Amino acid sequence: MKAQKAAAAVMAAGFMAYSALGTAPFQVLAAEKEPVAALVLDRTAADTDGHFEATLSLDQLPETGLCALEFAIAFDTAALGITDVKLLYDTGAQKAEVRANPKLAGTVFQFEVRNGLLWIRWATALDAEYWLRTEQAFFKVEGRLKDEMPTGSPTELKLVSAGGEAADAVIAAGYLDADGTTHSCETVVRNGIVWKPIDETGATMYGDIDLDGRRTVADAVL
Repeated sequence: MKAQKAAAAVMAAGFMAYSALGTAPFQVLAAEKEPVAALVLDRTAADTDGHFEATLSLDQLPETGLCALEFAIAFDTAALGITDVKLLYDTGAQKAEVRANPKLAGTVFQFEVRNGLLWIRWATALDAEYWLRTEQAFFKVEGRLKDEMPTGSPTELKLVSAGGEAADAVIAAGYLDADGTTHSCETVVRNGIVWKPIDETGATMYGDIDLDGRRTVADAVL
């Protein structure tokens, strides 16, 4: 287990550098077309008190699953604050790691709010049965819109690399094969939106029938 955790530490460090620089700092073996991991964040209205919940879902995963995923959610601190993050997808990895070593408690899923970024990391050195392998809800973000937010105004929850919105940065996602070789995945995202509704329907603005934060032809059709 100690050797596995050492390998995981090297892998995580490599992924961090990869996400920050946009190029792999160590050998990464991959097919001509990398497998895809897709992350989708809710678009939702806050309640009358400004409280909101937004779920991040794993919309697509590689057949192998993922043993490491690290990214951040960028948000406007003048518009909202993050109050909590709750893991919704329990693969059993955390309990298994704690059984092997109690000092590993809380190391599989980690998060931190810092300077307009909600940093997220999920990683395990356990066998593939404990990886992220099911396309489902991953975690839930809870927060509150600032009182100064104008009624009907949306604000974005943007999925970015762990280091922020650097031009060449990518979200780090991947897995280890049986030989301990790191394989990276291409990541595609759909950013989230939170808005302060103008009425009980949750609309962001008058005429926004489909609640996407815009007035378009689609609203007229509906």
